[in-house]
Amino acid sequence: MRPLSVALLCAGATLASCTQVPSAIVNTTEISSKPSLRGLSSVNMQQAWVSGSGGFVARSADGGLSWELVQPDDSAALDFRDIHAFSWDEAVLMSAGEGTASNLLRTEDGGQSWQWIATNNAPEGFWDGIAFWDRQRGLLVGDPVGGRLTVMFTTDGGRSWSTLAPQSAPETVEGEFAFAASGTSVALQSGGLAWIATGGARAKVYRSSDFGQSWQTIDTPIPAASAGAGIFSIAFRDRQHGVIVGGDYLAPEMRHRIAAYTTDGGLSWIPADEGFEPGGYRSGLSWSNMLMAWIAVGPEGADYSQDGRRWHALETPGFHAVDQEWASGGSGRVGRVIWD
Repeated sequence: MRPLSVALLCAGATLASCTQVPSAIVNTTEISSKPSLRGLSSVNMQQAWVSGSGGFVARSADGGLSWELVQPDDSAALDFRDIHAFSWDEAVLMSAGEGTASNLLRTEDGGQSWQWIATNNAPEGFWDGIAFWDRQRGLLVGDPVGGRLTVMFTTDGGRSWSTLAPQSAPETVEGEFAFAASGTSVALQSGGLAWIATGGARAKVYRSSDFGQSWQTIDTPIPAASAGAGIFSIAFRDRQHGVIVGGDYLAPEMRHRIAAYTTDGGLSWIPADEGFEPGGYRSGLSWSNMLMAWIAVGPEGADYSQDGRRWHALETPGFHAVDQEWASGGSGRVGRVIWD
């Protein structure tokens, strides 16, 4: 197996294109606005959507060489932390923030127009991420309201959403919540499997096998004792094999017990091998079908692993989010992980 490296591409408000240099780091172009891109959705090897601060939303059809701005009207105050693209034209967009700063939007025409679908009306609410089992069924997770995580569902591709009854939602301890660092605190697999990862006072995984109607609580080896620590991202490559990553964003150099893996569908979690853990706090995680490897990213760097046990550093600046071989981060930066 050859090592991996990252080639960085460009995204920004001016949407200037830039050239990809294989196996090298390419500086981003000067842009008039430099959004923090935490929402990312790969459609295929050539097409992807990104979203972030300042209401920024863009899409690329040429492998990231150029980007088209498709920002919703009246959204400059919103931080779009997650986006799920069904195709080049169809996507669901989520903003994160306290109270009414959390919203859901949808487009069916490539972002030329957006429908405002739902707004969080709970003052203590804060939406964290969305995921879809298929083109119709999806799930949203948000911070606790009344001591239980917010769980919402759609059965019509995100056109409408309903909230799980509070008594059926995962019960949290004081100071426990999900993170919205990359929109990946929730993961889904076929057959109704779902997982939610948390941090803060506790780092737990909540597992469902009935499309989120009921949940079981599973402890993990990831430490969490502060508002900045815990599990930031969870991903599964199939129904049995998954990985969690995180750490403490207030102490990004810490690398002990910041990753773990499962081989039994998330019923138990095993810490990554000591001495082979990711190189620090990691906010985003994805399994790449093309690369046949896990990719974990954080603002200080990135790593890859073929089994979740042993991680190897990538020579790249940091990112916030990753999906398949795509990555997105601060200052309007978008990248592609490629074979060296």
